[in-house]
Amino acid sequence: MKSKLDDIKSSNPILELQFCLRDIAQVHKEIPSVFPTGVFDKKTEESVKEFQKKYNLPVTGKVNFLTWNKLMDEHKDCMHHINAPSSVGCYPSNVNEYKKGDSGNLIYILQIILKNFNNKYKNYSDVQFTGVFDEQTESALKQFQKYSNLPVTGVLDRKTWNIMNKINDVCKLYE
Repeated sequence: MKSKLDDIKSSNPILELQFCLRDIAQVHKEIPSVFPTGVFDKKTEESVKEFQKKYNLPVTGKVNFLTWNKLMDEHKDCMHHINAPSSVGCYPSNVNEYKKGDSGNLIYILQIILKNFNNKYKNYSDVQFTGVFDEQTESALKQFQKYSNLPVTGVLDRKTWNIMNKINDVCKLYE
């Protein structure tokens, strides 16, 4: 579904050009960033020239098909560096909870996340990567539930999983 901004950009190619140049400049610092105004001004022309120079295109400051196509290709590539990576959905839709004795890939992921908490915050228990929901994993999960004001059950349910993932993501515990 297209956003209102997408509609505006598609009706004004200069604005689309400036948004693309601005995004590319976030990844390639040698290309001057421009503020999208929809007007092809001197700053836009300078940014286009630097872009053309970087990609061995004729340096004219004008946007022909060759420059436009390279700009669109490079913008697509740069967006992979700018946007956060997509998350991996791994909690099976047919399982409501995991508990002591369960095993599998999701338990490895649980243990990795719990280990991230331990690495970042020293008051969290350490866990080993076994792929088995063992006593150590249950204890660390109970600790997480307690610190997160969740019911302390030692069972990984969807609510605990979602809150754990949110904290892991927001706090960037994986870095």
